Amino acid sequence: MADVAEVIASDPSVTARLLKLVNSSFFNLVAKVDTITHAINLLGTEQVHDLVLATSVIDSFSGFTNDYFNIYDFWFNGVYCAVTARLLAYYCKNLDTERPFVAGLLHNIGHLVTYQKIPEESRSAIELAAQKKISIYRAERELLGFDYAQVGAELMREWQLPKSLQELTEFHIEPEKASHFQRETAIIHIASAMTQNALAQIPASAETLELNPMCWKITGLSIDDMPEIKNEVDQQASMLMNLLFRHKKTA
Repeated sequence: MADVAEVIASDPSVTARLLKLVNSSFFNLVAKVDTITHAINLLGTEQVHDLVLATSVIDSFSGFTNDYFNIYDFWFNGVYCAVTARLLAYYCKNLDTERPFVAGLLHNIGHLVTYQKIPEESRSAIELAAQKKISIYRAERELLGFDYAQVGAELMREWQLPKSLQELTEFHIEPEKASHFQRETAIIHIASAMTQNALAQIPASAETLELNPMCWKITGLSIDDMPEIKNEVDQQASMLMNLLFRHKKTA
């Protein structure tokens, strides 16, 4: 733990934001946390690793610009999905809540790569999805031969991130294909659908949520749980966005 704390403390920016996040109402800890060592002792090395990962990835891509793409809106989508995934995992019982949080935050990170490297083609995929009323990943497969989830998983393999994050990222669009972390993948699948509905201001219901029904059975969750979860997410997402994202929203 001392070695981990020393590595994190070598970056003042990461240290400051991690302590700000840990001391926020998002974690609701009783005692104030004023050192990285204390944070690790309370949360554990894995949770601290994932929180540092979250802040570092956001920093790495924060300067991204694209005529078709608003980086603030992208990360708000990720934060909303992350908070939703964390709460869904909590409702599942006996399931770690921090790994689904990070997986939700990074579930569509492949789009940052495609929007930067092939912006015109990515825009065409968005237009095709709207025209045909199909999922964006299906439109990407039709036009590009691959989808954003595959790109995101490949990026995570390149970064040598845990296999759980790789699988959750690659298969959250098709949770039935997950082989080792199917329950967690189902949670990200539900969280992603909830996020899309929420950002489009569409109520979450059995009729409006576009998801694989097997996810209800795998997680033990019900559509009846979603309104309460959404209310909690709405309260937390904006607060957490301000903690993680240092840049103001642009028009």
